[in-house]
Amino acid sequence: MKAGVFLYPWDVVGDPDAAARIADLGVRQVTLASAYHSTRALTPRHPAHRVVTAEHAAVLYPPDPDRWAGRALAPYRQSWTPGDDPYGEAAEALAAAGLEVHSWVVLAHSSRLGAEHPDTSVVNAYGDRYPWAPCIARPAVRDYLVDLAAEAAARPGAHGTELESCGWYGFAHLHAHDKVAGVGLGDAAQYLMSLCFCAVCREGYGEEGVDPETLSVAVRRALEPVWSGGGSPESGRDGIAELLGPTYADATLRRRGRVARTVQEAAVAAVR
Repeated sequence: MKAGVFLYPWDVVGDPDAAARIADLGVRQVTLASAYHSTRALTPRHPAHRVVTAEHAAVLYPPDPDRWAGRALAPYRQSWTPGDDPYGEAAEALAAAGLEVHSWVVLAHSSRLGAEHPDTSVVNAYGDRYPWAPCIARPAVRDYLVDLAAEAAARPGAHGTELESCGWYGFAHLHAHDKVAGVGLGDAAQYLMSLCFCAVCREGYGEEGVDPETLSVAVRRALEPVWSGGGSPESGRDGIAELLGPTYADATLRRRGRVARTVQEAAVAAVR
């Protein structure tokens, strides 16, 4: 069995002993973040810091200016780890210690992207936007994610890649300092809260033979008992059908599955 770990460049950059220390654990593979979302990370063994705050989603290498020139949607640069290419610096140190380096790419998760380009975000049945969750059905978002996957995954020396959030995001994923634990949302209710009703997705529901306005009304009606204090323990596909009805459940699952597969297949093809 080959043991592996997930690391961030800031775990290695500025710590000359980090790579050897990891190799001495018996680890053979390191999956190293090349594009990651905002986070607060504890670094208990680093000689220069204990906490790193990544303020927004960013790439941890210098993006190709020719690839992104003139495009509205482009990856953001980072500023919290020293150097122009912290991924490259960390990868080189890890490889020199005999470790096999893979890239780790977070795709459809960026609050800054949603804040600066609100038309890219998932919109729920109540009209609320989720800035942390790009709608992967939108062509501009899909093109951006596929190109980001191609660039961030195929870093020099990478032996493989981990594509994270290569699909739909919605209500369930944490956003900033969340205050949502007081309502008992089962995963079926969270699915309903994650259904997107942007213009592109409304058109997509129509292609499934479902009127999007009627669907949004059905979602809100199904969730009404939740907001009145009853909670919603339903889970799985059967739970979605119980809340929304089998016709709407099947239509939304088909639509979301097809969109997700399209993005995933395109991203994997671009990386290869």
